[in-house]
Amino acid sequence: MAFLLASLEEAGVRVVERRFEVGQTIYVRGNPSRHLYFVIDGVIKLYKGYREHKEAIVTLLEKGNVFGEPTLRLEDVHSDSAEAAAACRVTLVGKEALAQHVQRDPRCALALTVAYAQWVQRNARAMERLIPRDIRPRLAASLLELADRLGEPTEGEVAIEVHVIHQTLAEMAVSSRVGVSKEMARFRREGLIDTRGVGRIVLLDKLSLGEIARNHVV
Repeated sequence: MAFLLASLEEAGVRVVERRFEVGQTIYVRGNPSRHLYFVIDGVIKLYKGYREHKEAIVTLLEKGNVFGEPTLRLEDVHSDSAEAAAACRVTLVGKEALAQHVQRDPRCALALTVAYAQWVQRNARAMERLIPRDIRPRLAASLLELADRLGEPTEGEVAIEVHVIHQTLAEMAVSSRVGVSKEMARFRREGLIDTRGVGRIVLLDKLSLGEIARNHVV
């Protein structure tokens, strides 16, 4: 989405850069959706709340991603919440100015369509991750999603390049931290993953994790 942001800046559309510390709220569900957000650096967590202040993570977004509601209507509100999963920089663009610019530049309209299509795909993938009733396939799907988005492949392994604690995995798999810790230990015994250092997870067997995520193995 670098093209879209560069085009806006070149056209003189007002953009605002903000810095957020880890855990700092960017917006919450129900807030007016008046901006489109670009991740310049760091990692963003999108999540939904449920039952007594618990959270279910929709996705984690790294540098180069766009987030916010997939609409230019100013009367809409956010359907999820966003916070910094790590110290980050985010650029905000007002939707009113964005809508005017898109009308003048068809290339930006296409780029925005692609960004919104990715938004839909992220939400669809989150729903697929949460379909299985057992924690094991949900956790496997969460690990694979993190590896695909934030992983670094090396010699047949994939290291997740962000600090991931069991509470974060619990929020992705909609489970308890204790349940996640038990399943992570089981994955290690089975040789599917390894942990190296604090919060650093390495996937050793993506194929088997994929089978588990599809609920073929329980």
